[in-house]
Amino acid sequence: MTKPPAPRARFQLPPSVMAPVLAMVVLFSAYLATAAPDLTFWDASELVTAARTRGIPHPPGTPLWVLMAHLAGTVFANTGPARAVTMLSVLASALAGGVGASMLRRWIGSRGAVVGAVLAGTMTTVWSNATETEVYAVSLLCSALMLAAGEYAGRPGVSDHARQRARALIVFIAAIAVPLHLSVLVAVPAAVVFAWTGPRVRWIDVIGWGALGLLGMSAVATLPLMYAAGPELASGHPDSLRALVALLRREQYDVAGLLPRMAPLWLQLANVFEWADWQIAFGVHPFPTPSVPRTLLTLAFVWLAVLGLRTVWRREARVGRAMLVLLASGTLGVACWLNLRAGPTFGGSFIPAGAVHEARERDYFFVLGFWSWGLLAGAGLAAISAALAKRLPAPLAALPLLLGAVPLVANRTVMDRTRAPIAMMPRTYARLLLDAVPQRGVLLAGGDNDTFPLWYLQQVEDYRSDVTVVTVPLLGASWYRDALATRRLLPPEAVESWVGLEGTLRSVMIHATDDGRDVRVSTLVPRADRERVDRTHGWALQGLVYAPSASTPAGEIVLDAPALARAREQVPLSVLAPIPVGADPAVAQIQALLRCTQVQRIGDPLLVSSCNAP
Repeated sequence: MTKPPAPRARFQLPPSVMAPVLAMVVLFSAYLATAAPDLTFWDASELVTAARTRGIPHPPGTPLWVLMAHLAGTVFANTGPARAVTMLSVLASALAGGVGASMLRRWIGSRGAVVGAVLAGTMTTVWSNATETEVYAVSLLCSALMLAAGEYAGRPGVSDHARQRARALIVFIAAIAVPLHLSVLVAVPAAVVFAWTGPRVRWIDVIGWGALGLLGMSAVATLPLMYAAGPELASGHPDSLRALVALLRREQYDVAGLLPRMAPLWLQLANVFEWADWQIAFGVHPFPTPSVPRTLLTLAFVWLAVLGLRTVWRREARVGRAMLVLLASGTLGVACWLNLRAGPTFGGSFIPAGAVHEARERDYFFVLGFWSWGLLAGAGLAAISAALAKRLPAPLAALPLLLGAVPLVANRTVMDRTRAPIAMMPRTYARLLLDAVPQRGVLLAGGDNDTFPLWYLQQVEDYRSDVTVVTVPLLGASWYRDALATRRLLPPEAVESWVGLEGTLRSVMIHATDDGRDVRVSTLVPRADRERVDRTHGWALQGLVYAPSASTPAGEIVLDAPALARAREQVPLSVLAPIPVGADPAVAQIQALLRCTQVQRIGDPLLVSSCNAP
């Protein structure tokens, strides 16, 4: 008599990890399908460059992020140099969703945990940060881990030893915010509320926390080491303790204090509500202004979050208090602390004509607040489903949970960075702009979007590294003038002595000319700054750049027809295709600059509207 075959062993995830794993899989799939295949605008190209070259990006330098991103670039190298670094954001955001689901599972059960985590992870700001190279995805993951440590530390029944370790982890994560990004600290108040229950803190604990704090902040020491290695991208030049502190404190920028307010507080809070209205269903109305269907969905999910907060509060008051603090810290608290000007699209009759706006939308600063809103809205849907389960069959009672997919479905299209011409725009523009500069030429650039993609091509891919890019807004920083002085574009005395923008630009022009180097000015540079370079002559539009024209009267513009014709032929028609609705406004701005190559007469409206002509 033969024995029956032994049953095969089956691998099965423990129930406690099934919800987090499922949430991570869903989010990772959504992020991977929509992640940028190459460069994107704003800070991303600079950060990719820093990660690939172990350089130092703009203040505060984020050395811990640079090291993590460099590792990601090695691990995912087969996806391409830019995409490999973006994979860090994809992975970190998906992991943050898993951590959120792990906390929710204990509060509202597994099904609600998956729904809440996916809902939180598909808010537009969270999703946007997950699909390009940025620090905020890793910051969100660290914040989620800090919250999870606090939630564990405050649970009833946890041993004192385990509670002390969890509290120590909170301190360590808070400390690494200094070399990573200070936005991690937004989670500290909620983590403290989570962990407040338990034995009193001992002096030995405080001493241990201090040691952990120093260990976490010690990654800052890598900044001077990175600088000593001589990377081409070395913002801040942290070659002394004073320079290191200035880099960490972001002294290069005019950072606003709490007072005076850059805009009335009520207006700043209203701006947060504008960004909040974009989170749930931006694809329904992919424009800054509110709309009835989109705003009604926003309000519905606000109500769900209130219901979810009430639900978790009733089950465990400690959790409810902490989530309320988290929501307030991540929205109202950030708005009060950062003291921002009005966003570029926020205005109308509320803001005086000519008021200074932020250079770009700053919704990414509020990512933790929007993420916590999503978690609570998921808890609200779970509460509705649980109430219906008492009266209806289980399949019908579970139907409300499907509403958690609204952001996933509604935001999928507008969050897709693989769409044409968005996916190819930064690289195409950067190559064409570099090609518009003669050999060994000097290019005066106007800001992030005509600088950072060029840095990437030059430093990572060694394309047209003979061109020296001079970013006009950076000339006020002494470390940047020092870098230009080493390239013989400024005299040594100009490093510490600031003679004003006009004097500095004029000095760059004189030194470049004396060295036999042609100067070109990006069409993104404002007309006033271009005229500061030299007020004795006019300028010739050559497509994406202006060239000095000694035969043209000062302040006037002429068209360099042969150069324009050559530039026109080099622009692929694909990057001039219609831009999908809801895309980053930077894409439209750069496309308008590319259309400067199409100008064929002085009276063309593009000269004034897009090309910064008189």
